[in-house]
Amino acid sequence: MKKALGIFRGFPGLGRVVAGVSIMESLRDKYGYDIKMISYLQGNKYLALRGYDELKEVTTFDYCSIGLLPTNKMGAYIHHSIKSFMPDICIIDGEPLILQSIKISYPNIKIVALLNPSDVDNPNNDKEAMDFFNAIYSLCDLAIVHGLRILKKDDRYKNFISIHTIIRQEIFEIKNFPTNNIYCVLGGGTENVDRTFVESTIRIAELCQEIATFLPQYTIHLICSTKNIFNALRTNNKPRNLRLYDKIIPPDKYYSDASLIITRSGRNTLSELLFLRIPTISFISGCSYRRSEQLDNVKDLGRYCVKATSLDITPQKLFELCTNMIGLKSENCFQCGNDKAINNILTLCD
Repeated sequence: MKKALGIFRGFPGLGRVVAGVSIMESLRDKYGYDIKMISYLQGNKYLALRGYDELKEVTTFDYCSIGLLPTNKMGAYIHHSIKSFMPDICIIDGEPLILQSIKISYPNIKIVALLNPSDVDNPNNDKEAMDFFNAIYSLCDLAIVHGLRILKKDDRYKNFISIHTIIRQEIFEIKNFPTNNIYCVLGGGTENVDRTFVESTIRIAELCQEIATFLPQYTIHLICSTKNIFNALRTNNKPRNLRLYDKIIPPDKYYSDASLIITRSGRNTLSELLFLRIPTISFISGCSYRRSEQLDNVKDLGRYCVKATSLDITPQKLFELCTNMIGLKSENCFQCGNDKAINNILTLCD
């Protein structure tokens, strides 16, 4: 039996977790792999919700803004796990320093790097930073760049593919039958982030609270996913047609009957919505780095039922946008990258 170890950055949200978990579970369920996954913070909460236990948690000294440090306690735990589990392959997302450390210490283990297009090509980041990241990521045996933007082959990498986003396995089972429900999905990235990101998340939610009074025939659901956002919103005046959630809920609970989704412009949520062909209002928000990445995400989505907007939209304009979007259905089918990713990983392991 072949073994796969997944190591996924667990903050600021789940963007570096869900694709890797999807790949790992496919390897287990369809190809008989023995799997082990390591994450932390929000990543561990997600793994716990999926039934995984014995999850190692970080201390504040174990990680920095670009992920785990290989020389501290969590780094030592990862190396101990490799020695005891003896994986044939490591699948890593968002952990450049751990990737480099594993390649140095275990050169015979195959490493797959799951990458965002902006990890490889981002003119809004410093050239020196991009050179640093690409020098480390290119140590991998297979780079899988997945997202809404397709990149040209990069010769710095020995084995490089660029595909559409890898989405969660459970999304394939969902069918959307619209009812009078609108969901605002605020994402999991509201802890361990700067204040600007938290404030922009609260602003999106408050706009949705305000438009609830314009749409009495609809129920507006605010899925906060973290307690800090829930606590910031619960004291506001709450219209009778508004529902507030303080934790992550399964995607079938909101995708199956949504007439409209309001969310950020992150690649994972947007890709799921494109696949399910649900009308979407997508907010561009956060720091300049996040905004530029989100603009790249929505740039080529005109042929789908996705409309981008900004935080300075008025409640009246947002209400008008909602009424224009409800009932639309894209004729284009989004082809996610799951199968291509799995096939390339299996080829690497042969």
